[in-house]
Amino acid sequence: MMRVLAVSTLVALMLACAVPDAHAASKPDADVVRLSAQLEQLGADPVLGQYAIAQRTLARNAIADLENAGRSGHDHALFMAEQRVQLAVAAAKVDADRARLEQLQREHDQIMLDASQADAAAARAELARQRLQYEAAVQQAQMLQEQGAQAAQQAEQAQAEAAQAKKLAAAQARAASLARRQAQLAEAATRVLQGGSSAPAETGDRAASLHLSAASFGSGSDNLTESGRRRVADFARAHASQRILVEPRGASDSRVLAGRRAVAVEAALAAAGAGQVSIRPVGRTAKGAEVEIRAEK
Repeated sequence: MMRVLAVSTLVALMLACAVPDAHAASKPDADVVRLSAQLEQLGADPVLGQYAIAQRTLARNAIADLENAGRSGHDHALFMAEQRVQLAVAAAKVDADRARLEQLQREHDQIMLDASQADAAAARAELARQRLQYEAAVQQAQMLQEQGAQAAQQAEQAQAEAAQAKKLAAAQARAASLARRQAQLAEAATRVLQGGSSAPAETGDRAASLHLSAASFGSGSDNLTESGRRRVADFARAHASQRILVEPRGASDSRVLAGRRAVAVEAALAAAGAGQVSIRPVGRTAKGAEVEIRAEK
């Protein structure tokens, strides 16, 4: 009887303990709700919700262990669940910061790439500008060189023209001088042909004479040759104190040339020191134009 009573008492006690446990099981755990809300908030975050997926899974498992833990293991399960939730939040923030840092690094790299590309483009533009300046300078130098060459050529041409003008002026002066001389000789020859010489007719004996053939003159001219000039000078010095007569002799076609040669001989005698020189009228000869010089006693 005592044994039955003891068993009944134990059953009653167990039933009494089971009723509170059933009542507690039917009521949600506030810590589970709180931690689940934190975990759900983390998952719903637009930035952090995409990170720490593995840590959130571990935290969710820890919350489930807390929810299933008995009275004796509740504190330990609560500690583990809280740590897992906090670890999931921290891991999500770290992953988000790392992703942001990587994004900033990519943006920095892109900025540096864009800057380097801009620097390269600026360097290419500067190089092109310098190339254009160099080409322009080369073209300017070539143009100046060509202008200098043209100026030098024009200067040389001007110098040549000036020299040619000087030569032409000198030639014209010589021609004018020759023309004047020829005019003078022609005038003297005309006077001789016309008998206009003031030389008196020969009277008395002659002491000496000199015959100047056509060989004593240049061909067709009234210029004495070197030997003819020397002979005339010797004759003038030998008879410097005497009257000297110059007698031109010429054929019918050479009378003018004979008169011009006589005038040239007269001038040569005077230049050599002859005191008195006279020209007689032109005489006749078979051919050519000759001159006879006589010194009177």
